Amino acid sequence: MSGKLLQTPQGALAGIRVIDLSQVAAGPYGTSLMGDLGADVLRVEQPQGEPFRSIDNIFGPGESAYYYGVNHSKRCIAIDLASDAGQQVFKRLIETADVFVVAFRPSATRKLGLTYERLSEINPRLIYCSITAFGETGPLAEEPGMDILAQALSGIMALTGEPDRPPVKVGPPIADFVVSYLLGFAVCAALRARDRDGIGQKIELNLLDGLLASVANYATPYMATRKPIRRIGGGHPQIVPYQVFAVADGFIVLACVNDRFWPAVCEALGSAELAANPSYRTNPDRVGHREELVGVIEKILIQHPRTYWIERLKKAGVPCSAVNELEDALTDPQVVHNRMTVELDHPKIGRHTIVNNPIKMSRTMPQITGPGPGLGEHTKEILRELGYSDVDIAALLAKGAVSAGSS
Repeated sequence: MSGKLLQTPQGALAGIRVIDLSQVAAGPYGTSLMGDLGADVLRVEQPQGEPFRSIDNIFGPGESAYYYGVNHSKRCIAIDLASDAGQQVFKRLIETADVFVVAFRPSATRKLGLTYERLSEINPRLIYCSITAFGETGPLAEEPGMDILAQALSGIMALTGEPDRPPVKVGPPIADFVVSYLLGFAVCAALRARDRDGIGQKIELNLLDGLLASVANYATPYMATRKPIRRIGGGHPQIVPYQVFAVADGFIVLACVNDRFWPAVCEALGSAELAANPSYRTNPDRVGHREELVGVIEKILIQHPRTYWIERLKKAGVPCSAVNELEDALTDPQVVHNRMTVELDHPKIGRHTIVNNPIKMSRTMPQITGPGPGLGEHTKEILRELGYSDVDIAALLAKGAVSAGSS
């Protein structure tokens, strides 16, 4: 797949133009997923580029693998939004847009004149989405925000890790990715409402709220009982056994998600007496005797390797899995079957692999249409589409109102 975007008019979001003025992961990945679905995503960056273009330099200076992992199926125009001429170019973009996504602190959004009030005057049909760390108003609105802070504030970090050790950050930046998924959902809902009502609206998303929504199944029991829920390692505070267990050569997950599976678990473990024990008969019983029951199961499982237990548990109909390292997950037969990785060609960084779009559709299948764009790679192309002549474009480049990259 070359650096030039493929045309996919059959995409579910074909005909929708998205102006992406977000950065890092939450906005960029969400708009990439929309681009896979056929939207024309125009990534707007300042002439110096967004900071995460250089966060790791894996593909060379200024060529971050992080950036390319969350930016695909879009074009890039570089505009100096602090200049009057740059603002005029941006205004033309907004006039053609269906969706606008911004991810700055509220004060920065106001300073650059990117508020919903201003942009909706330019284009009343615009779907405007603001992504912030903690919300546009409130005591933390102007605080610097990032995934690790949202994990800490939301309670997710305190729920993760072993009970006798410090809280642990969930590995990937889940706050960013949760907001990415909410972004697509919210935008599609707003587009549906616009089709019905003929007018756009503002969407507000933030990292903190996205993660707090992700503990809904913990929050309601706590609010009902006021009994604190604490981290329990690889287990589940409401279900036993439903956790990671060590075996002779690694780790497995055993998931007794309801009482129907419990006799089968005991059968697979070769311990029918556990099923007959009244202390373990129901899930509330097992939760109440968590420590002693988990200790018994641990002593049994550590005696044999993963393949032995996976075979026995699956034969008994018990949900289970080996715990894959990332390198194992990327080559897992099911992942390969699901075509969840895709190779792309980029004119500068060459052939590289990214995670595929996880959505499957029967008629308008998502398609990654190109790799992450270079800074300003499509500036001239997009300006021509907006009606600028080559003379106009040369003048804008000379002023520094826009910049155009070579890749």
